Amino acid sequence: MSPRLNVFGVGILIFALSSHAQAQVAMTTRSREALRNDVSIELLGNSILYSFSYQRMLSNAFALNAGLSALGQGSSSGSSSIVFIPVGAKLYLMPRNGSIYLGGGGVFVSSKVTSGPFGDGGASTTYGYAGLGFEYRSSGGLLFRGTAYGLFSNGSYFTWPGLSVGYAF
Repeated sequence: MSPRLNVFGVGILIFALSSHAQAQVAMTTRSREALRNDVSIELLGNSILYSFSYQRMLSNAFALNAGLSALGQGSSSGSSSIVFIPVGAKLYLMPRNGSIYLGGGGVFVSSKVTSGPFGDGGASTTYGYAGLGFEYRSSGGLLFRGTAYGLFSNGSYFTWPGLSVGYAF
């Protein structure tokens, strides 16, 4: 083989590898741009036990989200229920399918009791949350998130984990 043919072969190999790497980068940055909406269920998380949520990407790095969680119990003598409505935003720190993000927002909580001495009882409150998490959003739409939250209210706070599984479209 001539040295000129070897240089040509190495040049073709470098071009092919760089084209493949550029295509991979393009694919990894495309999922949040192409799949701007997602629905998910979060176990534990900012609504304490679970929540169903919807998120909308406003840009490749910024999203708004809202969710709903409800718990209840009823019998012939009365019932009780509690509803959590989390609303917040996320800031993604990397333009890839897998990205670290910062999140924060507030949760509106409403409860109602219609039994016993608390028959006309009902209360509402709010608390805030901030979180550091990691999201993987595949180009096919499968979504996983894990978040470490700080939940805070009235000068106190505690840390709480959250794990989400969902679908992006």
